[in-house]
Amino acid sequence: MRYCVINGSPRGKSGNTEILLRMVMDGIESTDNAVEITECHLNTEKERQFSREAFGKAEVVLLGFPLYTDAMPGLVKEFIESLQPDVGRDNNPKMAFLVQSGFPEAHHSRFVERYLEKLARRLNAPYAGTIVKGGCEGVRLMPEEMNRKLFEGLRELGTDLAREGVFNPERLTRLAKPERFPRFLTPLFWLILKIPATQIYWNGLLKNNNAYQDRFARPFER
Repeated sequence: MRYCVINGSPRGKSGNTEILLRMVMDGIESTDNAVEITECHLNTEKERQFSREAFGKAEVVLLGFPLYTDAMPGLVKEFIESLQPDVGRDNNPKMAFLVQSGFPEAHHSRFVERYLEKLARRLNAPYAGTIVKGGCEGVRLMPEEMNRKLFEGLRELGTDLAREGVFNPERLTRLAKPERFPRFLTPLFWLILKIPATQIYWNGLLKNNNAYQDRFARPFER
């Protein structure tokens, strides 16, 4: 079975998406099936072209990316648009997806999940499911032991994909939790966010990207 695993994170090999995809690949490779996995990264021009070629040769494609404003990074959109010639093709590969985000609640990713299912349908590609997992911004910064349960779940889903051809729906639901936090916790979260120490990491990212001065901007406000 020929797999193509595409990392759609702008961070490439140094991001959280790469770590999560690697766990799924470990699960795929743990089966008795003979598998061939081609890895691609969309954060370079050369790799984007390679990804397009690898897509056409694969039997199963796993596309993973971080959630950006309830959608996907621009480089993932560009890759999806490059698939236009394959719309309706008879032998398109089966498609599976992984969407991770810093938001802890899974419901932030449900809109893009529905889009991805529709994308597979438009391509006439069998849909194998979408892994949704929030609260992942710190994965690359934490010791592996702190991520043990998450990694085990991802490996199990990879095994399911290799053996059954789809992600197990019950495992997807369990891994995605929490779907939503109870409303009564909202005041507590607002209180925690007012503590300066909780903003150090995010403010650092904003400063590194010259966006700190725009942290209160509301570009979508009418």
